[in-house]
Amino acid sequence: MVSLTVTCPGKPTIHLDFPSKPPGAITFVPARQRLTAPSPAGLKPVPLVDESKSLDDYGVGEGGQLKLKDLGRQVGYRVLYLWEYAGPVFLVPIWLRYSYLLWGKYEHSSLQIAVERILVLHFLKRFLESAFLHSFSRATLPLAYVFRNSLYYWGVCGLLIPLTLFRPAYGNDGLVGKWALLNSPAWVGGWSIFILITELLNFNAHVHLRSLRQPPGKPRKYPTGFGFGHVVCANYFFETLGVCALVIMTAGDFGTIVYLSIATFFMRLWSSQKYARYKKEFDPKVFPGKRWKMIPLVY
Repeated sequence: MVSLTVTCPGKPTIHLDFPSKPPGAITFVPARQRLTAPSPAGLKPVPLVDESKSLDDYGVGEGGQLKLKDLGRQVGYRVLYLWEYAGPVFLVPIWLRYSYLLWGKYEHSSLQIAVERILVLHFLKRFLESAFLHSFSRATLPLAYVFRNSLYYWGVCGLLIPLTLFRPAYGNDGLVGKWALLNSPAWVGGWSIFILITELLNFNAHVHLRSLRQPPGKPRKYPTGFGFGHVVCANYFFETLGVCALVIMTAGDFGTIVYLSIATFFMRLWSSQKYARYKKEFDPKVFPGKRWKMIPLVY
């Protein structure tokens, strides 16, 4: 017989004796609640996430204590990604089509039309990647992330950029004189092609990362595809190149600068976390080795 004590902060402690009390005495929802056991070395608690392991495998025996934490309302990772990327796909074209309601009638420039198509293509690509390509190490995350992420993707990419860019100053009559270059076929076409190349390179990096996925219990592999020979997070590097190109293409439009600032802040944070994890999982002399985290010669 094994006696277990399950403690949940703010809730009464539950004492269980197996098999005298059936396991059904506790209703456990893995997506919403996290169950951990004390670390043998007294370090960070160990999450009980591997269903193939028994309590003995986790070092929990008679009189063992488990900690139950309620994570609050959850939403699926894939659902969140599809929701946040769908916003700009629909909002950007609507803004361009009906921007005259805010600014009055004006003729759209080649630059505005190109940026609209670039943004729609970018987020449509992300939407399809999330639906068919990406796999997630966790099934859910807190519901509050829906509002935070929507504020960024729907607010900045779906509303702010169209608000600052789809206006008469960037229209055909506004891009004259010293600003005429921004509406020239060479400028618009050249930067559009460059951004398209970064999108393809980013997609290729995502396909390579997907190929590294291993079944549970098997050792992880480190990325070696195109771009990963110089930076640990080549997908973030190509993403950053594309957004930087968009800023240059629009001559520093305020909305695109905000987009770049927020995007690089989070990608820098995530690349640092991945870099640290890779150093723990692999021989640091082999990987990451001398690779930069995200941007060659910079970071």
